[in-house]
Amino acid sequence: MIAFLALQIIPPQVDTIATSSVTARRNEVIVPRQTLSGAELQSLSTSTVADALKFFSGVQIKDYGGLGGQKTINVRSLGTQHTGVYIDGIRITNCQNGTVDLGKYSLANMESVELYNANKVSPQMTASEYASAATVYFTTRRPAATALRALVSQGSFKTNRAQIHASYKTRFFADFEGYHSCGDYPFEYHSAYEDTVGVRKNSDITFYRAECGYFDDHLTGHLYLYSSERGLPGGIVRRLSDKFGDIGRERDFNTFAQMTYRNNWGRHSFKYNTRYAYDLLHADARFLENQFVHYDNTYKQQDFYNGAVYSWSGRRFCVSVSPDLRLSDLRCDVTGMSYLWRSDFKSVASATYDYAGVKCSASVLYTNIKDHSKMATAGRLTRWTPSAHFSYTFRDFTVRAFYKTIFRAPTLNDLYYTQVGRRDLKPEYTRQYDLGLTYNKSFLKIQLDVYHNDVTDKIVCIPQGASYNWRMMNYGYVVTNGADLSARASYKDFSLFLTGTYQDVRDMSDPDDEYSWKHQFLYSPKFSASAILSYNHKGWIASLSHMFCSSRYWTYVEEDQMPAYNCTDAKVQYTFKNNITIVLECNDIFDVRYELVQRWPLPGRRFALTLMYELNNIKL
Repeated sequence: MIAFLALQIIPPQVDTIATSSVTARRNEVIVPRQTLSGAELQSLSTSTVADALKFFSGVQIKDYGGLGGQKTINVRSLGTQHTGVYIDGIRITNCQNGTVDLGKYSLANMESVELYNANKVSPQMTASEYASAATVYFTTRRPAATALRALVSQGSFKTNRAQIHASYKTRFFADFEGYHSCGDYPFEYHSAYEDTVGVRKNSDITFYRAECGYFDDHLTGHLYLYSSERGLPGGIVRRLSDKFGDIGRERDFNTFAQMTYRNNWGRHSFKYNTRYAYDLLHADARFLENQFVHYDNTYKQQDFYNGAVYSWSGRRFCVSVSPDLRLSDLRCDVTGMSYLWRSDFKSVASATYDYAGVKCSASVLYTNIKDHSKMATAGRLTRWTPSAHFSYTFRDFTVRAFYKTIFRAPTLNDLYYTQVGRRDLKPEYTRQYDLGLTYNKSFLKIQLDVYHNDVTDKIVCIPQGASYNWRMMNYGYVVTNGADLSARASYKDFSLFLTGTYQDVRDMSDPDDEYSWKHQFLYSPKFSASAILSYNHKGWIASLSHMFCSSRYWTYVEEDQMPAYNCTDAKVQYTFKNNITIVLECNDIFDVRYELVQRWPLPGRRFALTLMYELNNIKL
C-alpha cells in the first residue's frame, strides 16, 4: 500500500489566514452552509460523523439498529445517493450500491463537519464536487505540536474502547483505535399487531481503525484502514412464533490512500487530487433460524481517482476548469454476476463574479459513464447539467438563491444484480430551487432557506407479481417544499446552535394509486428540530444536545406511522494538570425508545466513562 499525502498550500506572498477566511465567507454567503467545528464539535456526546450530522437542519439519518448498524444520510428528502461525502475534498464512493456508511468514520481526528446544499462555491473545486445534490465535507485536523495522547473508555452494553494518537510538529499524525461492544441492549416494541419486550441479539461489533496524515506547504496526504466484524440483527418480527426475523454476520475491510497537491502563482492556481480505495465486504446469512434469506457472498471493490483543477482569479472574476476520471470495479461471487468495471469521466467549467456585495456563480458539468463486462451492459451515459448561484449582501444581511439540476447514475446493483437489476434504467434527476436570507453579526448568525425540490425517474425496487420477485424500475416523481432555519449565538463561554426543518414531501408518481398519490413520502418527517448548548471554560467542556422528530409514515397505510420522539444527550469533561482528562457521557438521558427505520429499535439510555492522558509540546 502506498503511503500518502494531500492538500494545503498558500504561496509565501499570500496571507494564509486571510485567504482561508475569504473563502469561508464566500461559501457562507452564496450557498446554504452548516458547520460544526473545533471545540463545539469535540464537545458533542458522539463518536461517529453520522451522530454529528443529525443536528443539521434538513438532514435525516437512517440507522439500521444495533451499535454497529449502518448509518446513511438523506438531505432534504432527495435520497441517500444524492449526497456526496468528502474527506479533505476527495469523494468517498461505493460503485456497488452508491451509499456511504457514515458509522465507519470517527470524529476523533476531524477538525470540522460541514453540510452544503447544492455544492460549495470555490475556485479550487474539482468536477466531482459538482456532481451531487448536497455535499458533506469532513476536514482532518492538522496537528499543532509534537504530542502523544492515549485514552480508554468503558460504557453500557459491555462497550470498551481504546485509542492512541501521536503527532509530530505540524507535519504528521498517526492514530489507532480499537472498539468492541456486545450490543445486547433491551428493547420494547408495541404496535396494533404485537407487544414485544426483549434483548437485542446478534448486535455486537468489533472494529479496528488506523489512520495517518501528512501536511506541508504544498502537499497533504491521508492513509486510512478500517476492519470490522459485526452482527446484522435484522428487524424485529415476533407474532405467533418466537422468531425475530432474519439475521446475518458481516465482515468489512476498508482502506484508502489519498493525496492533494496545491500551488498558486500570481492570479493562477492549480490543484491535483489522487485516491486509491479498496473495500471488502463478506456477508453471511447461513443461519437455521433465517426464514427467507440464506446467502454467503463476498464483494470486492477498487476505486482509482485522479482529478485536477486550474483557476484564474481577477479582481472581480474567477474562472476555473476541471477534468477528473474515476475507474471503479466490482468482483463478487453472486451466481450469474460477472466482473464489472466502470469508467466515470467528468469535466466542469465554472465562473464567479464578485463586486459591491453581489456574488454570482455559474457552472456546467459534463458526465460520461460507461460500464464494461463480459455480460451485457447498459449503454453509455452522457449528460450536461448546469447550476447557478446568486447572493447580495447589504449591511448584516445577505439574500441568496440557487438553482441546480443534477442526476445520479444507476449503481451496479441497480443495473446488474441477479433477478433484480435492469439494464435500461434511466438516471434519477433532481432539480433544486432555493431562496435564502442570512443575518450575520459577531455573536449571532441566523440562516433561513425556503426551497422546492423534485426528483424524477426515481429508481425504486418494486414487486413484480409473485412474492419475492422484485425488479428495479424508474417509477417515481417526488416533490418537496420545505424550509430550513438555523441560528448560532455565543456569549462569553457559552454557545448555542439551533436548527429547525419543515418539509412537505409528496409522492406524485401515480394518480391512479389512491394510497400513495399526494401522500407524505415514506420516512419523511414534516417537522424536526435540534439544539446544542456548549460551555468551555478553564478546563471544563460541557454540552447538552436535544433532538425532536415528528411522526413518519413507513407505509402508505394511514395507521402505519412511527411516533414522534425526543432524544437528549449530555457530555461533561474536565482537564486537570493540563494533561489528564475525565469525560462522562450519557446518550438518550430519558431512555426514549425510538426507531429511525421501522422494526430496527435503537439503544435506549447508555453511559460512557473515558480517561485520557496527554503529553503536549514534547521536545525531541
